[in-house]
Amino acid sequence: MLVLIDQLMKEHAEIFADLTEANNLGIITEDGQSKLFSAKADLLVHLKNEDEHLYPVLRKEAENNKNLESILNSFSCEMEDISKSVMKFIDKYSTGVLDSKYVESFELIFATLSERMKKEESVIFAEYEKINQ
Repeated sequence: MLVLIDQLMKEHAEIFADLTEANNLGIITEDGQSKLFSAKADLLVHLKNEDEHLYPVLRKEAENNKNLESILNSFSCEMEDISKSVMKFIDKYSTGVLDSKYVESFELIFATLSERMKKEESVIFAEYEKINQ
């Protein structure tokens, strides 16, 4: 596995570990809030890493590969929506104030991120590895 892909997969795991631990600790606890902030920081680092190292290579290749171009366009639109939702969730609940929608919101965010990262790993990361073999 390529070094960049290995790093991005580790970042995926760290984000999920932080979110899971924040939920397990209780979001209203100081430790839970700390983990939620950690998840946000990890996600921002991860997105920056992808934007700087992964997607430029893929976009360059997509100039001559219409299928890849279509995949990237789809992933880009989807990620924009997901990022906004995740950041909104983290900002809302990192203050320690919970409402009746917390559990439902957390489950939705967790499932959405999980699905997205699995798709990235199976599609986007695979495309990157093909280019860099």
